[in-house]
Amino acid sequence: MLAVFTAASTTPALIETTTGTETVLKFSGAGPGPFGLLVELLALKLAAALGAPAPAARPLWLPAGMPWTVGTDEFDGMLLRSTGWNLGIALIPGARPATPEDIAAADPATLDAIARADALLQNMDRTAQNPNLLIADGQLHAIDYDACLYLSRALAGRPRSMTLPAGHLLAGRPLPPTPLPAIDATALAALAPDDWLDCASTTRDGLAAALAAWLAP
Repeated sequence: MLAVFTAASTTPALIETTTGTETVLKFSGAGPGPFGLLVELLALKLAAALGAPAPAARPLWLPAGMPWTVGTDEFDGMLLRSTGWNLGIALIPGARPATPEDIAAADPATLDAIARADALLQNMDRTAQNPNLLIADGQLHAIDYDACLYLSRALAGRPRSMTLPAGHLLAGRPLPPTPLPAIDATALAALAPDDWLDCASTTRDGLAAALAAWLAP
């Protein structure tokens, strides 16, 4: 474990995997729990499928008793609660938080794709005060999808919305009238660890069916 991002509400960490890859790790023992990790994993895949500049992500296994040399007693407690599957998100080298000026100067097609993905995902956590956008080499990257409401609504059988939530950074931006791409809901559901499904009170087939209904034309 290389560093802890204490400014983030879920206290993710920068780690080095057994293959030597530096990765941002979000923990199952943090506030949103395994359900939040499932929301974010699927949201990152869906956002990328819609053309948004979202980083790659995959479940990563955290073994019991993993040694660490950074953090606090509170972090240590969270780490102990996080044994098992957690969420690894690709590190964006050289990234920094995007400023309002960066966002205003961004490629309109990139902003369109972020807005369209956030509408599909019902992302409640991209506001002017907290845009959750990074910039690296002049390119925007959209991060932090664990507050999206699409999954809880899909599992409840609610109809899909394609309107940005009130207060969203890009609310009022016309969304491109483009049909959703074909997305394999069964393949998405296959990415979820079993204990994340348990926390979502669903089965793999149930998750696939809920996602397919949400993504249906």
